[in-house]
This record gives sequence, C-alpha cells and structure tokens, in this order.
Amino acid sequence: MSLKDLDLKYKYRSSQDEIHRDFYEKCLQEAVKYDRAVGYFTSSSLSILAEGLDVFIEKDGIIRIIANPHLTREDVEAIEFGYKAKHDVIIESMLRELEMSSQTIKEDAFNTLAWLIYKDKLEIKIAFTQNNSIYHEKFGIFYDEQGNRVAFSGSSNETAGGIRNNFEKIDVFFKEEELERVNDMEQDFEDLWSDSTPSLSVIEIPDIIKEKLSSYRKGSKPMSKNPKQIKPRPYQEKAIQAVVDNDWHGILEMATGTGKTITSLLISKEFAKERGRIFLVILVPFTHLVDQWIENCEMMGFEHFTKCYGPKKSWMNQLQTYVRDFNLGVVDQHVAITTYRSAASKEFNDLISKIRGNSFLIADECHYFGVKSMRKNKLGNMDAKVGLSATPQRWWDDSGSAYIVSFFGPVVYEYDMRTAIQNKALTEYSYHPIKAEFNDDELHRYEQLTKRLIYLYSDEKANSDEISEVNRKRSMIISKAEHKKELLFEMLADKQRESVSHTLVYCAPGEIEEITKNLSDLGYRVHRFDSEVDMDERMKILDAFDRGTIQILVAIKCLDEGVDVPSTREAFFLSSTSNPREFVQRRGRILRNHPNKNIARIYDFIVLPSLASDQMYKTIASKELPRFSEFSRFAINNYNARQEIGHYLEPYHLEYLMDKLPWEVYEEFQKMEGNDENNEGIRPENQ
Repeated sequence: MSLKDLDLKYKYRSSQDEIHRDFYEKCLQEAVKYDRAVGYFTSSSLSILAEGLDVFIEKDGIIRIIANPHLTREDVEAIEFGYKAKHDVIIESMLRELEMSSQTIKEDAFNTLAWLIYKDKLEIKIAFTQNNSIYHEKFGIFYDEQGNRVAFSGSSNETAGGIRNNFEKIDVFFKEEELERVNDMEQDFEDLWSDSTPSLSVIEIPDIIKEKLSSYRKGSKPMSKNPKQIKPRPYQEKAIQAVVDNDWHGILEMATGTGKTITSLLISKEFAKERGRIFLVILVPFTHLVDQWIENCEMMGFEHFTKCYGPKKSWMNQLQTYVRDFNLGVVDQHVAITTYRSAASKEFNDLISKIRGNSFLIADECHYFGVKSMRKNKLGNMDAKVGLSATPQRWWDDSGSAYIVSFFGPVVYEYDMRTAIQNKALTEYSYHPIKAEFNDDELHRYEQLTKRLIYLYSDEKANSDEISEVNRKRSMIISKAEHKKELLFEMLADKQRESVSHTLVYCAPGEIEEITKNLSDLGYRVHRFDSEVDMDERMKILDAFDRGTIQILVAIKCLDEGVDVPSTREAFFLSSTSNPREFVQRRGRILRNHPNKNIARIYDFIVLPSLASDQMYKTIASKELPRFSEFSRFAINNYNARQEIGHYLEPYHLEYLMDKLPWEVYEEFQKMEGNDENNEGIRPENQ
C-alpha cells in the first residue's frame, strides 16, 4: 500500500475521531518521511508518536520536527528583559521538560524515541521569533516511497494533550486539486528548516538534549563505550608531569610506537579533571588517522566528536553548534579532530578561536605545524598546547622548527629508541644492510646531475626551484636503482613461501605496480598500499595483513605516519630519502609490540657504486650512511651490521661515516654550506 491507497477524510475532529489512531498511525505505517512544524512540543507527545513507529523504523523513515520549546512565564520574562541569553533559556527549559519526561513517559515508547535519535532518524530544530512572541503555527506532511504526500494543518500541538486528550481538529490535503496547498506547505517547511523564514530564527536542538534522550536507550548495542581504565606507565607519568609543570604546554619527543597518542590523551584527561571540562582539538597529518584517533579517544572515555575535514559545509555547522554549547555551559566535553590542511583554513580558525576557556590542543606529528600555511593560525590562546613527534625538528627548515617551539614551548620530555627498547615498550630488532650497485646509465645520470648542482650552487643567480628539482631527480636515481629490486626478488625467491608473513616493502614512487606484480608472480599473497587504494579498502587490507591472509604489503608513503601495523615482522627498505623523519617513522611502525613477535628484522638497501670515482663514491656514501648509523646503533646485531658494510668503506677510508647520525650531518652542512663547492654535491635533499 501507499499513502494514495489510504481511505483518508478531509478533516478529523475529536468529536468523531481518535486523531492519533485514525490519522497519525495510518499515515506513519505507509510513510518514509514525516515533517512537522508545530507551536508546542513536549517529549510526552513524542511517546505517543513512538507507539506507531515500528513499521516506519523498518522503512528507515526520517522525522523532522520544528517547534517552539515549552517555556514558563518566567522564561518568557527572562527573554523579554534580557536577563538571560535566548539560547540559555531555551536550553534550560527543554532540560526541565526532559527531566520531567523521563519519569512520566512509558519506558518502551521512550526507548523507541532514544533509538530514533541515536540512529539519526529523528531531527529536531527549535524556532523562536525575533520579537519575543511565540512561534505557534501547526502543520505537517507525510511522504511515502512513491512520492505521494499527505499534508495537514489544524489546532493540534505536538503534545500529549494535542494529539490524544484535547478537543482538536485538523484539515487534511491529499487530492490532485489540493496539490497547490500541499506544495505550499512543503515549501514553508523547507524555508523553516533552512532558517530562511523572515522574522524567525531556527536553531539546531542543543546536542546535550540528544545526549540525554539517547542515554535512556536500552538494548544489546551500547550507547557509548565504557572508558577503559588505563594506568600510565612510569615513563608516561613522567611525560604527564612534565607538561603539567610547564603550564600545560610542551613537546613530547617520543620514539615512534611508544604510545604518544595515549600519553597525550592521559594528559588531556588530567586537564579535564582539574578544570572540570574540556574542549579538545586534535590535529593530524592525514584523514585516515582521524578514525584511529577517535577509537583511542573513545577508549579514554570521550564520546562526542566533530570531524573537521573535507567540504567545509559538512562540518562547520556542527562545530559552530558545539563551540556555542560549550561556551554556554551546555556541554562539558567535546573533541574536534581535523587535518593540518583544514586547520589552516580561516573558517576552522575563526570557530576555534571563539572557545572561551578550558581548551586543549594536541598536534600529532607536530613537525607539520611548522609549515608556512599554519603560521597564521588563531590557536595561540588555547589553554593547553601539546605537540607530539619522534622528530619535531624540521629538515632544512630552521624557521619552521623555531616556530614550533615558540608555539608549543620546548621539548619537555624525551623517550628515545634505546630506552624504549630496554623498557620493552618497543620490540628488539636486527638490522641487515644490503649493498646495491648503480648500473652504467644510473651512474652517468647521477654524475651529470651532480655537475649541474655544483654549477647551480656556484651561480649567485641560480633558481632555488631548479636546485631543488635537480636534487630531487638525483635522489630518485638512488631510490630507484634497478639492482635493489633484483636483490629483493632474489632474496624472496629463495625463501619458503609460507615462511614469509607480515612483511612490508617500501619502494619509490612509480614502482609499486612492478614490484607487486613480480612478488605475486613469485607466489606470494601481496597487496599494494598507496594513495590509489580507497580509504575504506585500506582498513580491510590492514586487517587481512594482520591475520596473515596477505603476506606482503608494498607501500610508498602511506604507512609512514600514524598507521598502526604492529604485526609487522620484516621490512625491506628499497627507497628512503635522507630525511630522518621518514625512516625513523618507518622503523617505529615496525617495532611496535605485538603478540608472538619477539624480534623484528629490517633489510636496508644501501647504494655504494663500486664503478664510481672516489669523490662520487664519497658523495653517495655520505647521503646513504646516516640512515645506516641511525638504524645500526640500536640493533641487536650492531657489530655484525658494521662489519657487513665496513669492508666496503675501508678502501676509501670512509669508515667514520658509519657513526655520522643524520642531524649531525645536517648541522655540519649548515656550517659549511656555500664555503666549498665540493660539499654541494652531498647536501642532504630537502624532502
């Protein structure tokens, strides 16, 4: 059946009809949408409405209600004389109504209502006039799946008395000759809903009301997760205290995989405990990290979130509502999570800057905070600011690094890789450097680009963009050296296929398809993991990798920051820049603790071309060896790794390069830059 098939009357009057049964219930059973604009609404009226909603719910029906809240005389007087802000009075009035309703409404009906709100099937907005009079019109429209409509208007309010007890009359419109009236009512409602009706203001129902209603819902699916009681580890307690002692500011420089996320959330909970409330803002580098942070927040007891990324219209209204409600004291806790890209927008900054007190900022991978687009932010007045990074200093960007410290404060707590491994916060690992060669063409191209760089650095009029591009092309020759792939395929061809599992392969851009195909041809269950893979699909892939269904993941950069792959046991580094942020993050991904993983293995392909001249060999070794130095110093096979690579360096008297850490090389080049043209060929690329 449909609305068109109903035997409806042109009017319903209490003297002859039971309006809630003869009209409302009939229409609800055939409808998939119900719009209602009404002078008075009380939750007791919705309990009566809930009684006929079973079929409506099964059809995924949507209800939209616009109403004037039921205000007492004192409330109206408070509005009129300005003793309270309108929003304050409206919120308090509805809160009183809800507290009363929780004791008087039948449990099952209210449970239905709670489920409707929880499932976003019921939306409510509040209308109030701009001259302090009462919004009092009453009409509604039912819609079915075929597009048929039934409109009605009359004296009935959306209250228990209006629907069932009072003497009421409604007029009904559904015939072809009444189409103009139906269209007119539909347009009137849409104008109300979009807040475009003159002399009226229509606002979202405050989220605290939704929360209270939802809290009554019962059933097998919980409304919210119980916060997990997490006892801070000793090193986390030190980090918490360090931030508290620095007036809720500072940078946590903690090795990847040591729990920076949980540590920062523990700090935020201490802040909320001291202040009594918190508006938490979290910045992340990539959208796929948002849900990961939400999971951790939920585990810590946070319940309400606004995801601020993508089209601005998809989040601005919700964020604006929560900021307003927080400032009014209606909500005591909210979490807004955004990407650095959206955090740089004027709209986000304007809204967050309106938070009045008790605000807390967490910047995940805070080295991104130093980009130029973030330096005009309006977040400086937030009460607490915590930056997280294993590598907070920016590579070849001193001004960006200085800005990060000026905003968050200094590093107040460090937890390095060696300590984390000793304390079993991270897994031990063995490090296996694999020497790779250049072929003739690669060596020739590298030499030509190096000559070009030397010329450009000596030319005062040289274009900095061209220098960066030549540097990029030269580093890409190392990243894409053909011999690396040949060695990888040989190593995996020699392994028993089922002995390989939980293995990552990091490759250069443009090579993922070739490597994935070749590993598949070798008989491995392999999958690519890059920006071409849909976001929803990524979680499925990671789950299959965790279970061992997928043996090998081939990635470019998607696994560098934030993505948890703790089950990883082996990793092959075919491609890495000289930027320590990249390879330190990658190592951290691999060393996360996981059941049945006692040790991790890292295979690092290092280009040391034996056909190169002594100077060129030194140039390339100076770019490749800082990574070796960083990786080998904490490896359980440090001595063997040094022996393996040392005998390639000994003929050139370059053994000392095995002890040059990335930031030491960086500082040396800062001092020498521009003084010796021979140094220009070995400057670490700015990637």
